Amino acid sequence: MDENEINKVAGSARNWVVPRINIFVPVRLMTGAIFCRMRGRRMTRAELPEKIETERLVLRVRTVADAEDIFDYASCPEVSYPAGFLPVKTLEDEIYYLEHILPERNQKDNLPAGYGIIVKGTDTIIGSVDFPHRYEDDVLEIGYTLHPDYWGRGYVPEAARALIDLAFKELNLHKIELSCFGYNLQSQRVAEKLGFTLEARIRDRKDAQGNRCDDLRYGLLKSEWECLVIKRN
Repeated sequence: MDENEINKVAGSARNWVVPRINIFVPVRLMTGAIFCRMRGRRMTRAELPEKIETERLVLRVRTVADAEDIFDYASCPEVSYPAGFLPVKTLEDEIYYLEHILPERNQKDNLPAGYGIIVKGTDTIIGSVDFPHRYEDDVLEIGYTLHPDYWGRGYVPEAARALIDLAFKELNLHKIELSCFGYNLQSQRVAEKLGFTLEARIRDRKDAQGNRCDDLRYGLLKSEWECLVIKRN
């Protein structure tokens, strides 16, 4: 197996939980219900809108045309390692990921669309927010990533909150989970801002570099989210 093939295989394990808010692959939205089999149960797959807006951001489905913007931050070690994946080596690797790995994963695991993050007034994808894992028919894990040039501006909580609100409303979820490494203080602050509860600390796991660190698991129940919405309003 040559180096390019190794990189493509490694890409399949890429976890954009910052987590990596994962890079998302464009899927054609369909009207009506799609029925999928998961763990012996029949599950309706609900699709999300192609684009939503927040006060400062536009969140839209990413396409292969966005590969260069995404590669710009997915190739940064300071983004990738805390998110649990190796830095993307080439633009071609990112294109392959968007064209093949993500659509296959989303189809297999019945994952809804995620979004690229764009600051209003621009058209550049600076990060992503989506659901990289499904644990139950009504339990998803959220992930996010952001270009280092835009850290410290509150964009990730704003984008993640919009996706969480939409998912609880449209996907009939019971719970959303979030995971990050113990040294990822930025992601821990995001989880706390969004109202997640730390449910477990799994000690001495390995990150993408093989370093031992704690794996933190957070959760947000729909009932807790409903209380947060009332407080916001």
